[in-house]
Amino acid sequence: MNLSIVKKGTILTVTIVITAVSVTTYVSLTKMRREMVRVATASQESRINTFWELLRQKGAFRVEGNRLMAGDCVLNGNNELPDKVAKICGGTATIFMNDVRVATNVVKEDGSRAVGTRLEGPAYDALFKKGEGYRGVAPILNTPYFTAYDPIRDNSGQVIGALYVGVKTADFLQSFEHTRTTVIVLAVAFTLFASCIAAWFTRLLLAPLKKAVSITEAVATGDLTVAIPAGGGDEAGKLLESLRAMVTELRDMISRVSGSAESVQGISTDLSAEAAGAVAAARRQQGKVIETSSYVATIAGKAEEIENETQRLARAASESSASILEMTATTEEVALNAERLTSLIAEVTASIMQSATASGEIGDHTVALVSSSMSTASSILEMEAATNTVKGNAVLTAEVAEVVEQDALKGVEAVRAMRQGISEIRASSGVTNQVIATLTARTHEIGAISSVIDDIAKRTSLLALNASIIAAQAGQHGKAFAVVAEEIKMLASSTARSTSEIAGLIAGVQEETERAVNALKETDQRIAAGEELSSRSGDALEKIVSGVSTARSHISGIARATAEQAKGTSLIREAMDRVTDMTERIERAIREQSGAKEAIMVASEQMKELAAQFQWATREQSKVGRDISNSIMDVSDMSQKIEKACAVQAQESTQIAAAVAEINTDADRCLQAAALLEAGAAELTGQVGVLREGTGAFRLQGGH
Repeated sequence: MNLSIVKKGTILTVTIVITAVSVTTYVSLTKMRREMVRVATASQESRINTFWELLRQKGAFRVEGNRLMAGDCVLNGNNELPDKVAKICGGTATIFMNDVRVATNVVKEDGSRAVGTRLEGPAYDALFKKGEGYRGVAPILNTPYFTAYDPIRDNSGQVIGALYVGVKTADFLQSFEHTRTTVIVLAVAFTLFASCIAAWFTRLLLAPLKKAVSITEAVATGDLTVAIPAGGGDEAGKLLESLRAMVTELRDMISRVSGSAESVQGISTDLSAEAAGAVAAARRQQGKVIETSSYVATIAGKAEEIENETQRLARAASESSASILEMTATTEEVALNAERLTSLIAEVTASIMQSATASGEIGDHTVALVSSSMSTASSILEMEAATNTVKGNAVLTAEVAEVVEQDALKGVEAVRAMRQGISEIRASSGVTNQVIATLTARTHEIGAISSVIDDIAKRTSLLALNASIIAAQAGQHGKAFAVVAEEIKMLASSTARSTSEIAGLIAGVQEETERAVNALKETDQRIAAGEELSSRSGDALEKIVSGVSTARSHISGIARATAEQAKGTSLIREAMDRVTDMTERIERAIREQSGAKEAIMVASEQMKELAAQFQWATREQSKVGRDISNSIMDVSDMSQKIEKACAVQAQESTQIAAAVAEINTDADRCLQAAALLEAGAAELTGQVGVLREGTGAFRLQGGH
């Protein structure tokens, strides 16, 4: 039954009044009846005492035959005594012989005296079974009486009869019934009057509670702008004051939650943007790392090619060195032969000058000269072949050195590109560090806001508890307030869950941020190590380029010197051919023993000049051979240095590749952390939506 609290209060008050009046009336009437019964019982006691006084005047009691005697007076049929008692005290009286009425003024329904009727009921049991008197209500001829029974004993103490006095309960309680009716009428009238007063007073008393109910109904719909009047000093006034405090606190709390939601929304938007930036930076960094990896692979390939070409250069230098050494030995042998040839020519010339007739000696010397010329020509041919070999090796070595230089230059360009890539990675890492620092600051701000929201949720829970207590005090009309309390409790629980989820998200974001920071620190260290290795690799490649360039210039010089030496060797060979031809002509002339002394002298002079030129050419050739040998040794040493530098470059390229692989792994971790941050920002935006949905049900200002 859906009744207002005023009606319920009125009904309760009327019920209490009716109950109180009814209980009071019942108790009063019960006490009155009990008192009248006591009075009736006491009056019966006086009546039976009077009856005893009248009988004792007659004498002792005995039974003779079928008669009850009191002294000499026969009591059977003697109704004067009961009538006299009734006349004196009123009521009825009876004399029993055993359990039979022998004298009485009790009349039956037909109006005759009830003489000869028997005693029944509790009085009989008390008198004849227990030998005791009886006081109380007992039925007489089916009519209730207030009675008093005493046993009649003979001289031996045996019960031979009984005395009775009594009055009808209806006659005695007639005044009580009239009084009871009057009391009930007055009680009903008082109840009606008290109910009207109670209803009026209840309405007056519960009017503030009705106002509080209308306020709670408005608050239950989310209207926090409802006006709350000032209350008095009673419980209803305190309820209104509590409502006012609760609505004010709830309005402030919703405002703070809305403000916090807006702040969290802004921070989550910034966090999403920063997370997107971090993802983009991580992807750019990953792209640069992949590009750097390709550069490192290119450098490693070029270093391997340089090492192979350097080995070829070393082999060519070794072969050239062997050829040069062999050529130098041949040149020295040619120089010795040239010296011998010069001395022989001098001797021949002297012999020709001393004596043209010494043909025999000249012939011998001429034969020796021819032999030396042939030997020298053979040596010159061998030297020319070695020179051509050295020239070919020098040209090949120059070509190899040029290829090595080009590869080294490409390696330098790759190292420069790798340095630039590492610099861009460092820049991207710096941007990522800034983003991570910003995210860390944002997460701390969100943590502070979530702490405020959690505090608000706790205070809201306390408000919900107070509202539940107020609702319980308000009774039926507190149900609407209980709805508000439940909504507040649900809002507090939702806010607590949201703040808990936000705290969990923030903890996860902070953990991922810390991991990202550690990964970025490791990345920075590895980037620095990679940058140092790339710098060292660049320096090594530049040294290689410088060494290869120097070696190429030396080899070019060797090639030019070898070419010049080849030309000189050709001239020497041509001169030796002419010397041999002259010697053969001299030999023919001597054999023919012609008298052409002038021709012999001219030929001798020409041969002497040619021998001087040959000696000078062989000396220059020997000098050039030594220079070429020294250059080849320098090239060989430089090739070994280049080979060592290439080995160092290959090792450092391997270390750079490992560092770049670790940087790539760290970049993947940063990308994953950034993706987690982006997902956390999206989840945070969702939680902000939940907070807004929870606070959007409340109206804080008019029209809002």
